[in-house]
Amino acid sequence: MFFINYKVTISDINYGGHMGNERALILFQQARIDLFKSLGVSEVNVGENVGTIQKDAHVNYKGEIFLGEELKVIVKQLNIKKTSLNFIYNVENSHGQIVLEGSTLIVAFDYKNKKIARFPLEFLKKLELDFK
Repeated sequence: MFFINYKVTISDINYGGHMGNERALILFQQARIDLFKSLGVSEVNVGENVGTIQKDAHVNYKGEIFLGEELKVIVKQLNIKKTSLNFIYNVENSHGQIVLEGSTLIVAFDYKNKKIARFPLEFLKKLELDFK
């Protein structure tokens, strides 16, 4: 499991006075960025000049989120394959209630040759240590 803390800012709020629906994917991405950073890599280079690209995303909205709220964005599960990573997320408010659930399917991508690639074994081993 991996998590980040996130404070809702004015740029997250829509005309309805709560967090806009598109912001869920930004929360998920920030959790991935921070997870990769903790492993010494980035989304554009996880090793061996292989980056990542998002193929699919799902969000289940469980409650409203308001300006100033403190959120915990949790990568609760990670399904690891040679060419893809399926991240499963929960987002909790300060009361421990789940306000968002979701997933993103990330694939290994060779940006130079513009094609799907395999994740470097060293990178996969680092991830497996965190998500056993």
